[in-house]
Amino acid sequence: MITAYIDFKSLDCFLAISSILELADDCETPVSWQPYRRKERALPTQVANESVTQTHHRVRAASERRLQRHYARLRGLDIDPSRGQIDTSAALGWLASLEGDTSSFVSRLFTAHWIDRTDINDPTFLQELTTQCGLRRTGDAVDLRSIERKAEEKGLFDAPTFFIEGQMFTGRAHIPLMRQLLADGGDR
Repeated sequence: MITAYIDFKSLDCFLAISSILELADDCETPVSWQPYRRKERALPTQVANESVTQTHHRVRAASERRLQRHYARLRGLDIDPSRGQIDTSAALGWLASLEGDTSSFVSRLFTAHWIDRTDINDPTFLQELTTQCGLRRTGDAVDLRSIERKAEEKGLFDAPTFFIEGQMFTGRAHIPLMRQLLADGGDR
């Protein structure tokens, strides 16, 4: 089993989805999609008498954003960076309330947010997508903060983060290692 912590507003999460779905399919491994509200880091601005640490944070943050846009362009995706500033808590709470294999729901919700520029927090839209994906809601109240606290107790600090057999992988760069772990007899 792959446990995947995601936030729909995260471009890194969106860019990881197709690779994770391919990995799960190739290794015949289910994915448990879990909500985790990513704490968006503001892009630091240059200031007079900037410390080395401040320079490092500013340059790294700018580089990460350029790299995200680069990978999106390589995939032919027209990305509006402002979509990363939209709070997707309602959609994440909805995800946490679903029963069944939510992979199609997650994939379609990311596309709706990043490509179609749909309001994915709209309950009518979420219900229609739930029905289209053949899912149903549990009806239980979802406490996102409690889910996030439990994840943080396991060491999670950002999304996307993946767990396989208790091993944590943060970010898209670890997907080849995850593939190797599953191919070598990981949890199926």
